[in-house]
Amino acid sequence: MLKIYMLGEFEVYVNNQKVDTFKSRKAVEVLKYLVLNRGRQVPLVEIYDLFWPGFDDEGARLNLNTTLYYIRKNLKLKSNELTLKENYCLFSKNEDIYIDMEEFIKLSDEGFKEKETTRRLFLFTKAVDLYKDDLLQENMEDEWIRDKREFLKRIYIDMLLEIGNIYMKMNNTIDAHYYIQKAFLHSKREDAWLKLVKYYVENGETEKARSLFNEYKDYFGCKDDFSSFTMISQNNSFSNNIFVKDGNFFSPELFDIVLELEQNKRDKDFILVEIKINDRITEDAINKLKTIIRKEDVFTIKKENFLILLRGIKNISESREKVIKKITDFLREKNIEFTIIKVE
Repeated sequence: MLKIYMLGEFEVYVNNQKVDTFKSRKAVEVLKYLVLNRGRQVPLVEIYDLFWPGFDDEGARLNLNTTLYYIRKNLKLKSNELTLKENYCLFSKNEDIYIDMEEFIKLSDEGFKEKETTRRLFLFTKAVDLYKDDLLQENMEDEWIRDKREFLKRIYIDMLLEIGNIYMKMNNTIDAHYYIQKAFLHSKREDAWLKLVKYYVENGETEKARSLFNEYKDYFGCKDDFSSFTMISQNNSFSNNIFVKDGNFFSPELFDIVLELEQNKRDKDFILVEIKINDRITEDAINKLKTIIRKEDVFTIKKENFLILLRGIKNISESREKVIKKITDFLREKNIEFTIIKVE
C-alpha cells in the first residue's frame, strides 16, 4: 500500500518501507504537485510553466515523461494510476493510496456535518491528530502551495477552537485549555487570541487574561480596554458556542467553512441558494425549515439574506428546480416576502 504524508514533512511509504531514493529533487516536487491535484486533469502547460520554464513543449514533455517514469517505478504505480495524456497529466483516485491531507479534509467535513456532540468531538480530534504541522513545511516559499496551506491551516485552527468549546461545555477545563491554547500558539489568529483570553476570564485567572489581552491590544492595535472585554465575555459565555447555533442552523462563520469545504471538492455535488428576505425571520419559521430539509443540508442568516446549502446532490440539473420550488413554497406558506438572489 502507498502512503503519502503531506502535513508537516513530506514522506512516502510503500508497504511500510520509507521511500527516499527518488531519481531527482524535481521528481519529488512534481509528485507533491500531482498529489495536491489528485483526481484533476492537470494541463501540461501548467506543469511545464512551473517545473520546466524556458523549455519548449517537446523538451518539457520529454522531461515530464522521464520524471513520471521514475515516480511510478519508486512508488510501484501503474501507468493508468499516474497518466500522461496529450494535453494533461492525471494522478487518479485510488482507494489503495492513503494521503493524510485527504483524510484530514474528509474527517473535518464529516465533523462539521455531525450534530451529535460526542461523535463530532471524535471526528475533530482524529483530524487534528493528523495535522503534524503546516502543509509541506519544506516548501514554505513556493506560491503553488500557499493557498492550499492556508486553507488547511484555517480548518485546523477552527477545529481546535471547536474542540475547546465542546470541552468547556463538558466542564473539562484542562482539555479545553489545551486545545484553545494550541490554536492560539499555532496561529496567533485574532479569534483564537480572544478565545484564550476569554477562557482565562471565565476560569478566574484574571491576571493571565489581562496580560494576554494587553499583548493582543499591542499586536492588533486594539483600543478596547480589559474591563470592557470582561463585561462582554461575562454576557457571552462558552455555553453560547460561536460556531453551531442549533442542528442544521449554522452560524455564518461555520456555514462559510462548510461551504469552502464543498467548493474544494473535485466533483460538485451541492446547491447553494441565497434569498433576500424582506420580512423578519421568526424562530417558528427557522424550526419549520429544519423539518423540510435533509439532515446533511445546512442554512444560515447573513443580515437580511437566507443562505441554504444542500449537499450530496446526485443530479444537480434535475434537482435544482425541485429545490427552488420546495423552498419558495415554504416561504410563501409562512407569508414571507422574498427575492431569490442566486442559485448555484
